[in-house]
Order: sequence, then C-alpha cells, then structure tokens
Amino acid sequence: MKTRRRRILFMIMAFALSAGVNADRAADRAVLSYDLAFAHKEFPWQEEPAVSPDGAWVAYSLIQPVGANRDARYQPNGTPSSAVGSRIFLQQSSDKGAQAREVCPKSGSCWRPAWSPDSRRIAFYSDADGTPRLWVYALGEAVARRVSAAIVKPKLWIGDEPVWSPDGRELFVPLAPEQRSVEAGTNATPARTQPVAQNPEGATVTVFRAGREVEDTKRDAASAPTVNHFLRENNAAMAAIDVASGEARVIVPAEATPRPSVLRLSPSGRWLSYLSVFKEHGVTSQRNTMDLTLVPSRGGPVTILAEDLPLYNDYHRLNYSWHPTEDRLVYLKDNKLWLVDLRDANPSPPRQFGAQAGDLAPSPLWFTRNGNAVVVGANVRDEKDYADPRAQSLAVAPLDGGEPRILKIGDGWDYRGILKANATTVWQPDEQSVTVLLQERATGESAVARFPLTGDGSKPTILWKGLARIANLTGGGQHDLLVGRYQDIGTPPGLYKFGADFSAKTRVVTVEPRFESLTGGRVEIFESTVPLFDGSLGRVRTAALLPPGARRGDKLPAIVLMYPGGDVSSGAEEFGGGNRITVPTQVFTSRGYAVIYPNLKLGPNGEAGNPAREMTDVLLPQVYRAAELGYIDLNRVGIAGQSYGGYGTAAIISHTNLFRAAVAISGIYDLPGTYGDIRPDGTAFWIGWAEGGQARMGTHPWANLRRYLDNSPYYQADKIRTPLLIVHGDADMAYHDAEKLFSALRRLDRTVQLAAYHGQGHVVSSWTLPNAMDAAKRMVEFYQRYLGASGSVTPGRQHGKQL
Repeated sequence: MKTRRRRILFMIMAFALSAGVNADRAADRAVLSYDLAFAHKEFPWQEEPAVSPDGAWVAYSLIQPVGANRDARYQPNGTPSSAVGSRIFLQQSSDKGAQAREVCPKSGSCWRPAWSPDSRRIAFYSDADGTPRLWVYALGEAVARRVSAAIVKPKLWIGDEPVWSPDGRELFVPLAPEQRSVEAGTNATPARTQPVAQNPEGATVTVFRAGREVEDTKRDAASAPTVNHFLRENNAAMAAIDVASGEARVIVPAEATPRPSVLRLSPSGRWLSYLSVFKEHGVTSQRNTMDLTLVPSRGGPVTILAEDLPLYNDYHRLNYSWHPTEDRLVYLKDNKLWLVDLRDANPSPPRQFGAQAGDLAPSPLWFTRNGNAVVVGANVRDEKDYADPRAQSLAVAPLDGGEPRILKIGDGWDYRGILKANATTVWQPDEQSVTVLLQERATGESAVARFPLTGDGSKPTILWKGLARIANLTGGGQHDLLVGRYQDIGTPPGLYKFGADFSAKTRVVTVEPRFESLTGGRVEIFESTVPLFDGSLGRVRTAALLPPGARRGDKLPAIVLMYPGGDVSSGAEEFGGGNRITVPTQVFTSRGYAVIYPNLKLGPNGEAGNPAREMTDVLLPQVYRAAELGYIDLNRVGIAGQSYGGYGTAAIISHTNLFRAAVAISGIYDLPGTYGDIRPDGTAFWIGWAEGGQARMGTHPWANLRRYLDNSPYYQADKIRTPLLIVHGDADMAYHDAEKLFSALRRLDRTVQLAAYHGQGHVVSSWTLPNAMDAAKRMVEFYQRYLGASGSVTPGRQHGKQL
C-alpha cells in the first residue's frame, strides 16, 4: 500500500513539475494578437532608406496602420496601394536618441524620398491634396510644400523616385499622361473594360479580336490587352519641374516612341535616359523586355541605345547604370556588357567590354569607387528559369577593356547582393576590396564577406555571420558607414547603422515599439535527401520554427507553410518567421504550434512537368525528417499556402493523406478550366502562367489535356480526404476556382469550409483589418479543431488587444 502511495505521489509531483515547466514556457511568450498582426507600423515594400550626401541624415518611410483595402494595385486616385499609409521620417544618423522628424504634410501618404545634392532638401511624392504630386521638405524651414500642380505617375516598384539636377534647381519626374482630375481616377486600374464600340441603338459592347480579325482591323487597346495593361500602369511623360516656380517642362511626351516609363539623369545633367514601358513577346511567353533610350535633358530627339533589355525581378534598376561622375553609361544585353561614352557632343556607338568573363548577370551592375571598372555577376545560374539569374562569381571589368578580375563565391555559398554606396557605386571602405552578402546553403545563415582585389581573390574575409536578414543597405555616397534594415527571429525589423568592419551595429530607428516585448521563439535548421523532378536525389534545407520555450524533442503539433518552387526556409531570418502565407507566422508559433519551412524544388518554368507530384515527393521527406528529429508530432501536422502555395496545398493533399488539416489561400485549382479566363481589362493572364510559368504545363490543354487534369486539384477532388479550409477574396481573379473546389468537395461529402471575403483581393495582409483578422482567427481555430491546441499556451495572455 505504501509503495502504491509513493508511486501516486511521485506521479502527482511529476505532473506538477511538467505543468510548471509548461507554464514557465508560456509565461515567456506573449501571444500575438490578431489586430497587432496586421495593424502595425512597417517598412514599405522595397523602399530603401535615403542617406543624405553628407551622411548626417537618414530619411525613411513607414507604413502607418490604415483601414483601406490595399490589395488593389492602385488606388482610385492613382496612388500605388503599396504606398497607402506611408509617411516619411528624418533621423540624424549619428544620434539614435534624437527625436525623428516627420517630413510629410499633415494628410495623405508620402513616399520615395530623394535628397538634394546639398543635403538641405528632400523631394518626395504625396497625395496630400488628393492626387500624387511632387513635394519638397526644407530642413532649415522644417516645412513641406507642394512644388507643382502637375500630377505624377508613380510606379509600383522602386526606380521612379524624383531625380535632382546637379545644381538643385530642377527635379525630373514621371508625369501622368493625361492631367485629369482626382475624380477621373487618374492611373487607376478600371473595374471594367471600356467599350470599344457603341452602335446607334445605344448598345454597350466590348470587342476582343484575334487571328485575321486583328490583321484586318486597326489595332486598338482591347485587341492588345497586355500592352494596354502595361501602358496604363507604366506609361508616363518625362518632365523637369522648376523647384522655385513649379513650372513643368515636358522633355519626352508619353506618346513618344518608345513609350517612356522611368528616367535617370547623367552626372552632368546634360542627358536624360529612360526605360520604355514593358514589351510583351507573345501571349504564352513570360518574357518581357524594355528599350533603353537617350535624350538631351533640355529636350530633343530620342535615341534608342539598346532594344529589348531583359526585365529582371528588380524591374527598373538592374538593366543599366550611369557612371558616378562622368557622362558614360553601361548596360547589360545578351549577358554582355556594353559601354556608351557621352562626354562629347555626339554619343559614341556602344562598345562591348569584359567579354573574357563569359556570360554575365545583372547582380550587381555598379561602378567601383574610383570609377575605372564595373562589378557585375558572372558564372550565371538560373535554376528556376524565372527571370532570376544568380551569380556564382563576380567580375570586376575595367572600362578600358582590360582583363576582368574574377572573384569566386565558393562552393556551399549563394550570392545575396553587393553592398553599395549609392545607386551607381559599390561600397568600398578601401579601394582594394568589395563587400558582398552571401548565404551558406547548409545552415541558411547570411554572411558579410569582403573579397580582396589583390592576389587570387578567392579567399574572402567573413566580417559577420548569422541567421538574420540584412537588406536595403546604402551609404548615401559615403564609404565609411552603411544604413539598412536588420531583423532576426527574435529582433523586430529596425533601421541600423553599420561600420566599415561590421563588428557592431547601432539601431537608428525602432519601427514598431509594440513588437519589442514579443518573443520570437527559436529556429533550427536541418537537411534532408529528397527525390527531384529529373529522377536524381538532392539535399534541401528546411527550417523548424519553434514557439518560445520549446525545444527539439517536444514533438509539437505543427503547420507546414510552403510555396512550391521556392525555398521558404529563408523566412527563418525574419522576425517571428515573417509572413510566408501573407499571415504572420507568429500568429501560429505564439499559440504553441511549430512551423516547418520547407524547400520545394520543382522542374524549370516553361517546361512540361508534373508539379503536383513533384512538390509532394520533395515535401514528404522533409516532414518525416522533422518528426524523426523530434520537432513535430507526425499525428498532428497541418499544411497551408497562399497563391501558388494555395494551389500547392490542394495539390499535395490530393496526393497524400498525411496532413490532418489544410488551409488553401487564394489558389487556382482547375488548370484547364481557368486557362482561357479573360480579366476585366481584357488580359488573359492564365494562358502564359499555365504554359510558360509556374503551372509548368509546357503547352496548351488541347495538346496534353491529361497533364492539365492530373495536376488540377479540382479534378482530383475525390482523392482529397484532409479537412480543408479554403480562404479567398471574392475580388481576386481566381475566386471562381475556390467556389468550384468547394462545390466538388461538398458534393463528395468531404470536410471542407469556404471563407469568402467580399471585396478582397489576393493578399490577406493587404485586406481591410476586420477581414484580415477574421481570416487569421479562422485559420487558427481550424487548426485547433483538427490538430489540437498546444498544452504550453496560456489562454488569454497576449500582446495587443483582446481576441
């Protein structure tokens, strides 16, 4: 009897001890509330900090929480949705304790700060009076004023910022082709296609044409919908605005040939260069190009320097570069470097140089500090065939045609970017080295590496290494400091200053103070052997994100967040794991779930494949390995993905019953049925996407219908037995597929829920706050229902407002 009592007492003590450990772990963690997950300050997408030429000030933008739906590409007034709620602040780079100044007018959004040559003024765009226009803030007066009434044509991507003349008297900007009123919706994407014909009886009709109908009919906007789309979003007049008077001087009209889009200015200010509006190359092609042109800045004839420069992921900045101090220009075409000398009255013909380095990549394309050479990517690899060439080496190519110097990245490393002093110049604290960002393949850690320009150049010095995200670094022309973004799993995003040796970093800006008390959890990296699309075996890196206080061996309920064809393990560098499904990952980890970030390698874009099977084959070994290592409980694993990841989620659960619950967000599920769908503006996006893009069908449905059916979750719905939550905005162009998949599963009496959000588009984090919060809460509750809740979560304790 005594022995039995001792055993019972021991069990009670063990249970209490275990409960205490779990309680302690929960006490270390504040649950990320749904409102804070979406209503927080953040850096705008892509935009870089702007360091003043004298290095004394940093101008930066922050998105303030707004209630607007930011999922549309443009707002009705012409403001890019990515800039809605953006405000510009000014901070002294040497005094992190100084109070930041707000540069903007009292109302509206403002974005794209650009310093004057004398560091006394900042130009930017703002819609404070209803429509995007040019504004200037003077440091001495501490006030912003609108420079001109002319309406600006902003772009979705960086590269369209205002450009100061060398004397600071003019600003060069893209202007809207038609100077219409705010009510007219300048620059806005139309909700419906405008009718191209109206008969005498008053019928309204939209006419689309193909084949001989195009040949026999004058080509109009509706007969070339993709061209029309590119023109609507990117076409602009190139203009100079007098800073004192506000008078706008059009240099190149929007109707010029080729159609202008974004501009740059030569160092002397004598020449203006511009890239044309994107050019399409066939309805099934995912390839787009731009022409590079030149015109005197005082006005004159347009000269085409190069046609069909490739459109890279950077869109506007990696195609060419002006010399930092001389009127010479370098561009990349057909993977070769070309130089144009414009120092004389008449431009010289383009001259190739650096040919000894072989095929080159636009990563990077900037000049050395002394201006004698260009640093460019070499030994190009493009595994995805998705306009994403990666350099395996760097070539330092002298402008005089001398032998390029090759800097080898090294086995086991991937190139992430070069550090630059400004838009044209490589950052070089000394002229005998260049400094780059690398990523170690096995660990996923980033590294700052300095390559010598003497000796064999193959042994870089690692200045810093860690599992963190360093991005958007710039020196503002300085070479003794850098300012840029930094974050890691436990450190919220902030703006930091780095010294020449990267031995320390100093935080200049705290973005969201409410994040400071959140605990980011921990990350562990492991590798797995997986079967690849071509029959070979490969090694891939996977990240396991664990809740605060958790450790290997806890075997937690887990959610796989993935994107087919991509390595999402890099999200482990971001605070809380980032938001790989457009819902912050910390929503799940702070509630006790482990998250697995896999690498889902697929066959190349544009080539016929079987992505549904390929992604399943690559994913499962990574999930089994995570369970074998003790991170997750294999009996309680869910899966989720957004966009192509939404498709991937449905495709994977049609090929395996491993997962206990799945959430598919904004996916496409019927490849042949959606193939010919026409968008309201007349474009047929899905044709190119299916044949030459992510779908990897390689041809049209009539040539291989079986491939389309086999890779469509809708036609494989009878194989889906995993409980599925479908989340979709009904304003998204693939919403009809969400309805179809739900109807199919409901007919088959499978466990499924469709959450359709009225008026919402493709990206959950850009939805209105109530809808985004509801979607995230619904996902968590769905997983709790089918995976169970983690015992280490203390209900009700959270950071932010109550649930």
